[in-house]
Amino acid sequence: MVTVTTVEVLDNLVALRKSVAESVLRAYGAEREYAVALNAEFKFAWFDIEANDKSDTAKPVHAEKSALYDVLKEAKHSNPSTVWARVRKYGKEEAKLVGTHGMPMPAYDEEGNLITEAEAGESGANNKRSPMLRNIEELSKLYIFNAKQEGLDSRICLAQTYLSSALQALGVDIANLNTK
Repeated sequence: MVTVTTVEVLDNLVALRKSVAESVLRAYGAEREYAVALNAEFKFAWFDIEANDKSDTAKPVHAEKSALYDVLKEAKHSNPSTVWARVRKYGKEEAKLVGTHGMPMPAYDEEGNLITEAEAGESGANNKRSPMLRNIEELSKLYIFNAKQEGLDSRICLAQTYLSSALQALGVDIANLNTK
C-alpha cells in the first residue's frame, strides 16, 4: 500500500503552483509576440478594427482573428474573445512604444530616457514591463545615447550597429528614434 505524506502533497502543490505561474507567463509572452508579429504584418492600426467593420482593410484582420479563434476553440479555450482583446491591447501598446501604426512617437528626455505616461502626468501606468517592452525601451535608450556622442571608441561604434539590428528585429523603426 502506498501512502502519501504531507510533505509529498506540499511538494506537489508547490510544483503545480509553479507550473500555473509559468503557463501564465508563457501565455503572456506568446500573446505579446503574436501582437508584435501582427504589427509587422499589418501596416495599419489593425488593433482598432472592430468586429462590425466590413471594410476591405478589416477583412484580413477578421480572417486572422477567425484563425486564432479556431485554434483556441480546438484547444478548448473557454473564451477566445478575451485572448483577442489582450492581443489587440498589446499590439496597440507596442505600436505606441515604437511610434508606428499612426501612434505618436514616444517622448525622450535629453539623456535619451523614455518619458513614460506616468512621468508625463497620466495616471494608471503599469510598472511591470514585458520582456519585449523592456528590451525596446532599454535598447532604444542606449542607441539614442550613443548616437548623440562624438568620438566614440570603435568598439562602441560596432556595438551601435548591433543595437540597430536588435531594435529592427524587435520591430522598431530606428529612423523614428530622436537621436538629435
